[in-house]
Amino acid sequence: MTDYQFSPELDERLRDFIADSGNFVIDVGFVHALHAYTVVEIAEPFVLPIEDKNVIPVFTSADALSNFQERVTEPLTFVNQPFMTVVDNLLSQEFDAIAFNLQPTGQDANNAIMLGRSDLVAFLNYYTDVLNKLLGSASQGKSQTERYYLMPAFARTTADGETARIFATLSKPNGESFVPVFTNILSFAKWYNHADFGIPFQEHDGLVLIWQLKDLQHPSMGINDLEDVLGVAVDPFDAVDYEKSVILWDALNISSEAND
Repeated sequence: MTDYQFSPELDERLRDFIADSGNFVIDVGFVHALHAYTVVEIAEPFVLPIEDKNVIPVFTSADALSNFQERVTEPLTFVNQPFMTVVDNLLSQEFDAIAFNLQPTGQDANNAIMLGRSDLVAFLNYYTDVLNKLLGSASQGKSQTERYYLMPAFARTTADGETARIFATLSKPNGESFVPVFTNILSFAKWYNHADFGIPFQEHDGLVLIWQLKDLQHPSMGINDLEDVLGVAVDPFDAVDYEKSVILWDALNISSEAND
């Protein structure tokens, strides 16, 4: 009998991440799973030298762990641990990478990957900030003008070195345009994975901002091009009546003044 268990959800998210890293929805879903579920790690201090790197192994599937156990001769204890705790505990140690489901040389698996220390920390910090702003106290229970939204945009650097942004829009039959903004990952995913909207956005290297509505109207840095845009559409793919998802700039300004 073992003292650890595996999370199929985390393992599935890991496989998706390996298959399509850089996809915003998959990346943020992977980080959410890393916060929500535990990995299996070695209880004793244990570092594997691989090429010129010191590597910490962790596991998300029984097959990968069994494979690893067959190749080590020293007795080891395996335990469940939240992945963020693993990272926190290791930051004070000398290591170069964390290896998920480490495989023997020459073998491969669709849930095996090695993530370098600096890239891993930056990745976790970025998507954890997104999750905290979207799902935490910064948004939950807040008014429409106070909470944070996911906003799809494109950015370029002007000749003056300033950041200029344009935004994805949705248009009504009469030509009126609105910036789609999203309060949650599931709603955003409907747009992001849509063949007519999100797929071209991904192909043209769009970026996803985690902003309040005031940042859309009055950015602290750079320029937002909102010409011919009349307002925003909140979670438009969830709305039974699209009109009810629309908020005009004038209404936002009135609401903002009321909250001051």
